[in-house]
Amino acid sequence: MTNRLIVLSDLDDTWFSTHRAEPTEDKRLHLAAVDRQGAPLCFQTAQQSALWKLIERTADIIIPVTGRTSYAVERVTLLAQGGYTIASHGALVTLDGTIVPAWAEHLAPHLDEAKTALEQARNHLEPLVARLAPGGDIHLRVLHDLDVPVYLSVKSCAELPERLVAALSEASARFGLRLHANARNAALRPHYTCKASAARFVLEQLLERHPEDTVLTFGDSLSDIGFMGTGDMAVAPTNSQIWRQLQEFAQ
Repeated sequence: MTNRLIVLSDLDDTWFSTHRAEPTEDKRLHLAAVDRQGAPLCFQTAQQSALWKLIERTADIIIPVTGRTSYAVERVTLLAQGGYTIASHGALVTLDGTIVPAWAEHLAPHLDEAKTALEQARNHLEPLVARLAPGGDIHLRVLHDLDVPVYLSVKSCAELPERLVAALSEASARFGLRLHANARNAALRPHYTCKASAARFVLEQLLERHPEDTVLTFGDSLSDIGFMGTGDMAVAPTNSQIWRQLQEFAQ
């Protein structure tokens, strides 16, 4: 049997970006994802599109590994329907849209504790957010995906204030949550939201009978490095957080 090529890949900022993050004068942009209303939202550059088409032609299995919820993954127009998906920062492993039973068993003992921690963190942060953004420019919301509590979402219309970033760090330690943050958004996540653990779980299923298969991983963020290390080779865009960090180390 010919060795299969299995690709595990992050999506946003690896294969496409929101329109505001790309040069609007570039007429070569390719639609990659839509919003809840079905309107165009995320696009690929010509180079991203060409490389993605190459991966589609050569890979036997493509598995998204993404911070998107399973519902948001469905709005990515690049992806074929079905197969494995690792969603919500690794909280969910689904197969053909349904949580894999063994993964559901793994999650079950932790769900009540996670729900309580996320709600407590939200209640703790709400007064500060109200003071920092009285106009409602910062939004806090506990997200559930297929009935699983997955993270406390923090979204801002502008760069997150330093006081809020510090408060998020304190809340993550206080309530036993993981913090993932960038310029405008942050997420406080239960400990089971781990892309690397989810990737290892899926690869155990796939490689058990085919250990000779080759695994290629793609990601852009430092938070992707854990799951990228589960493959035989890892690829990062040259405009990514990973690449910038590597450049700093190389100097």
